[in-house]
This record gives sequence, structure tokens and C-alpha cells, in this order.
Amino acid sequence: MHPKAPRTPEHLGVDVAKLPFEDACATEVLAVHILEHFYEWEVPGVLSEWKRVLKPGGKLIMEMPDIFKAARNLLEGQSDMWAMWPMYGDNTLKDPLMCHKWGWSYKTLSPLLKELGFTSVERPTEWHGRKQGRDFRVEAIRC
Repeated sequence: MHPKAPRTPEHLGVDVAKLPFEDACATEVLAVHILEHFYEWEVPGVLSEWKRVLKPGGKLIMEMPDIFKAARNLLEGQSDMWAMWPMYGDNTLKDPLMCHKWGWSYKTLSPLLKELGFTSVERPTEWHGRKQGRDFRVEAIRC
């Protein structure tokens, strides 16, 4: 447990593609830097699983690297952290679990969310108190 965490986690090491929760039990699913660790063909199943545990009207919030911003950063000659890591993950850790399997953007992810039955798919321009030059956030509501 993190020393600043307000309580002990209820679940650790959960397979996020097969959650051990009942249907419609959550008001919110927050997935920060997770989706890029799945292959493109796995993502509809993962999103469907997250939708399954959300109550109607529940919110799905995701943050991840933006592949378009990463490409722009690469062309501008920015550091690996801003250009290469969003595409491939942080190789300094020498950990295959840190490798990215697919790149997303709001433009490529929002149609999939709508196809899976999410509504009010929005892209906030600011989070964590600042604008981000590498990542993006998307919020969607379960019907």
C-alpha cells in the first residue's frame, strides 16, 4: 500500500479484462495508462468488461498517450519521454509489461466507445490541473 493512500486496496493484481465484480456495481471506472497495454483487437472486449461493471449512467474515465501528439513531438525533436515513450512505453525500466501494444487518440477511440454503447463521449482539454502535451483524457457515460 502506498503510504499516502487513505485505505488499504480492496483488490490487488486484478485482471482488468476480467473484473471480479458484479454487473452494474460501479459508478465510475478510472483507467489511467492501461488501454495502450492491450492489442487493438483486445480493446473492444476490455471496454465491454468495464461497461459491464458500470451502472447505467456510470462514467468511464481513461487517460493514455495520444499517438498523434507523440508523432508531432517526434517530428519536433522532443525527448524520448515526449515522443517515443507514448508510442512504445518506457524502455528504461527493461520491463515487457511497460511496453505499449497500440496507439490511440481521441479521434480513433471515441467512435469505438460510441459503437459499444457509451454516450456523452467527451475530451476534456485539461486534467491533473494542467494541459498535457503528450497524453489525452476521454470520458464517456454508460447508457
